[in-house]
Amino acid sequence: MQPKVKDRKKRKPLEKALYKTMITGLVIIFIMVGTVMFVLYPFATLRAIKRDTNGDMAYLLSTLDEDYIAELYGHTKEIYHSIPEEERKDRNNEEYLEHFRELTRDERYIKAREALKKCREVQKLGNMGMLFSDDVNRRMVFVLDGDTDERCFIPGQWVDDVNGDIETPQQIQRVLNSGWYMVVGYTPASGFAMSNYMRVTDKNGEVIGLVFVNIILNDLISRIGTFILVYMFIMLIVITLMIIYISKFLKERVVTPLGLLSDAALRYTARDKTVASEQKGYFESVDIRTDDEIGDLLRSLTDMETDISDTMQRIREMTAAKERLDTELSIANHIQADILPGRYSEFPERKDFSLFALMTPAREVGGDFYDYFLIDEDHIALVIADVSDKGVPAALFMMTARTMIRTRGLNKVTPAAILSFANKELCRGNEEGLFVTVWMTIIELSTGRGLAANAGHTHPAICHSGGRYELKEYEHCLPLGIMEDASFEQHTIQLQPGDRLFVYTDGVNEAADPAGQQFGTDRMIDALNLDPDASPEDTLNNVLSSVRAFAEGAEQADDITMLGFRYTGQEITVSP
Repeated sequence: MQPKVKDRKKRKPLEKALYKTMITGLVIIFIMVGTVMFVLYPFATLRAIKRDTNGDMAYLLSTLDEDYIAELYGHTKEIYHSIPEEERKDRNNEEYLEHFRELTRDERYIKAREALKKCREVQKLGNMGMLFSDDVNRRMVFVLDGDTDERCFIPGQWVDDVNGDIETPQQIQRVLNSGWYMVVGYTPASGFAMSNYMRVTDKNGEVIGLVFVNIILNDLISRIGTFILVYMFIMLIVITLMIIYISKFLKERVVTPLGLLSDAALRYTARDKTVASEQKGYFESVDIRTDDEIGDLLRSLTDMETDISDTMQRIREMTAAKERLDTELSIANHIQADILPGRYSEFPERKDFSLFALMTPAREVGGDFYDYFLIDEDHIALVIADVSDKGVPAALFMMTARTMIRTRGLNKVTPAAILSFANKELCRGNEEGLFVTVWMTIIELSTGRGLAANAGHTHPAICHSGGRYELKEYEHCLPLGIMEDASFEQHTIQLQPGDRLFVYTDGVNEAADPAGQQFGTDRMIDALNLDPDASPEDTLNNVLSSVRAFAEGAEQADDITMLGFRYTGQEITVSP
């Protein structure tokens, strides 16, 4: 029976998301194109107006009598600057204006003003005129004005930027230097307007003033508004047609096929996964006959369904095998733990020494081992070793090495002889190339004197009574299992009552934190010296706690094995 799947119409179909994305994208394109057009259109319009008004002003200057204009500028400036500032403050004062009346009666003035008026009316300009600058008082003084008779300024009348009558000198300079820029302003009488300027020169090329043009923006604003409305109408039609076309295409080629695939996938994921022989063919029944990517996806999903079914069967078989292996490894872990001597000394009746050991494997079974055993009542052997590999092969090699060392050690021979025997036996048939580093000592308990040999192992740490732990470094010999004829040197050690011995594998000093930094022997010595007089058990626990705090939860990469030994010696009775 096919598993039940919720009706796709009641879910949030892909169709809604695609349509929303499509409409959003088209609106964004509409806005972006509109923004560009709204910027480019006014910019292009300004350049055109600037070009046209520059032509109007150049044409005007070409039609006027150049000598008379220069003369008019000269007389107006001369009269203006000859009048005291107190009298010039009121530009509409009749006494002030009377100084300039004579200039307006000249036939040439009347003719020039008529030319300005005609140019303004023909080009439909707001105003047109000629000025010169009074920089001291921030004024622009009229020389010729083409405005209507009711609003016309006569020579000598001025406007300033303080009251907003005209642009600032900086704005005028920018207009003169720019190829497209004009000043936009607003007055209640005429509304929004733009101003353009051009320099007026005499025959010698000297600048004597400015000619200006005002353009009322009502018509321009009307044209921009019309453009916006037409643009929006056209774009809405285009977007609507695009939505209709894309919607139909998406529905037929994307939404419906993906919906069928989605339903098949939901039925597949809702199947009973606990049944080994579950039903197949969830994707084979989907009716999609296209050669595009969706068709390829259907074929891939059909193959994937078959592969998953086969893989699930293999996983079930592998899981069963792994469970058996985990059980076997657990048993091996217990066997390995039972083979090694206990953490605490197995000789509680002995008062001349105490010891404690521990091993924390990095895997289920480890390649490290420690050992201690009494050779006779006055000699004890201490061994710690580290196999080059991890896991089951290392555990088997470890058990072989431990058995050989212990067996030979009970024959009352030196550490060098014991290691030499074990090395020869381990080299035979060692096709895997495994080796083991070993540190071993045999201590005479009555005197504290002993012999030690180091087959490539880490250096031990010794703490003399009342002192602190220090590393005792000796020359290494080769590890066991490398060369059959290798020789092993040994050296003497002398322990006094209260002395302590600490041996370990490289899982301690090479423990790493999450950044890869190693614990190191310096930190190990610091951990030992947290309480140098502590019992062997407390000493090892101090080191283990320091290693774990340093690792900050990083995965243990190597076995951690340690052995602590405290020599107390024979009790001495003093006669009275």
